[in-house]
Amino acid sequence: DAKVQASVVIVGLFSRLAGLVSKQRRMLSVSVSLRSGKYFVVTIHGCDGSEPFISAGPVEALPLGTAHNELGSAILRGLQRTTHNFPHPANKEQWAQVTAPLLSAAGCKSWSAFAKLASDLRVNQSAEQFHILPSVRQKTSFAPLLDRELQLERPTTEELGRIVATELAFAANRDDA
Repeated sequence: DAKVQASVVIVGLFSRLAGLVSKQRRMLSVSVSLRSGKYFVVTIHGCDGSEPFISAGPVEALPLGTAHNELGSAILRGLQRTTHNFPHPANKEQWAQVTAPLLSAAGCKSWSAFAKLASDLRVNQSAEQFHILPSVRQKTSFAPLLDRELQLERPTTEELGRIVATELAFAANRDDA
C-alpha cells in the first residue's frame, strides 16, 4: 500500500534526522582543578562514541587571579575540544600518557602528588545547558558532591568563570581545613 510505504519512508527520515541532531548535541566536558595558585582546565573525551570520561587534555593553565571572563573562555574552549572517539587506553603506560599533559602543566610527577593538593570540579555542556559538578577531595581522588551541583542555561563567560572560581575556592577551603 502506498500510504504504508510513505509512512515507513517518513519515519525512516525522522529517525535519521533525530540521529544527526543527537550527534550534534553530544555532551562536552572539562575538568577544572585548582592547585598551587593555578586553574587547570582539562578537556575530557569519550571512547567509541561514549560520553566523556578520559581527562586527556589539552590543558590550559591559568593563574588564580585570572579574570572570570578569561576563565570562562578557557572552559568554553576546552568544552569545544571534546571528542567522542578517543582511543581507550589499554595498559598502564597508555593511562600514564593520558595524565601526562596535566602533570606536566602542574609540575607533578604523579597523579597522587597532583590530587593531594588539588580541588576539582567538572563542567558538562549539553546544547545550551551547563552542569557544574563539584567534588570533594578524598586523599588522591575526588568524589561528587550532589548537594552542590548547579544547572545553568546559556551562562555568560563571566558568569561561568565566576561560578567555577567560587566553587573551587569553597572546595579548597573545605578540603585544606
